[in-house]
Amino acid sequence: MPNANDTYYTGVNPDILNLIPNTAAVILEIGCGAGALAKAYRERNPSAHYIGVEIVEEVANQAAAHMNDTLLGDITTKETLEALDKIRCGKLFDTLILGDVLEHLYDPWSVLTELRSRMAKDGLCIICIPNVAHWSILLQQLRGRWDYTDAGLLDKTHIRFFTLETAVDLFKKAGWHVLDAKARIFWPEKTNAALKTLLPLANQYGIDEKKMRRDLSAFQWVIRAVNT
Repeated sequence: MPNANDTYYTGVNPDILNLIPNTAAVILEIGCGAGALAKAYRERNPSAHYIGVEIVEEVANQAAAHMNDTLLGDITTKETLEALDKIRCGKLFDTLILGDVLEHLYDPWSVLTELRSRMAKDGLCIICIPNVAHWSILLQQLRGRWDYTDAGLLDKTHIRFFTLETAVDLFKKAGWHVLDAKARIFWPEKTNAALKTLLPLANQYGIDEKKMRRDLSAFQWVIRAVNT
């Protein structure tokens, strides 16, 4: 588990921040960390009612300064969902945020289903999720390795792994409609070098080269889905 002062809890994902509607009224963030995203967003929209759920007590205490309500708990449990329902007092959320959370859950399908039932019609869900199809993981596998680390794509606390297609399937199975997905691409020079080596394999295996480039390049996917 990262230290409570680590950027794991205190950083702001600008790709998520910029997708939160400026008119959002009731926001739920799962895995809110120390509240950095809430702080940044409420500078744009101070009237939003922002609720955060965080599993680490020390971090949840830090988040409380930036939230209307902060709930310490595990979103996969009945107790936390019941506590969340007490906080929302019958209100439906119009925006749901899960930044780097779903990969840590044994059953993210059920969590997305449970939370969708608490969303307004046309409510928006924004997630950030690691891409297991990234070139760095493929190169590890070609070397016969799958090495867990303290952070990153193979964070040792990750339980589930997704490509873009399987992340979209995750949403569909939970009843959401996916609107779009944005790739977060890091280390452009290393990425381009890896693509030069790997893309020639596309034709040999009948894979669309454009799709292969997309899948190998994305370090993470930021996905928007709507409750229809």
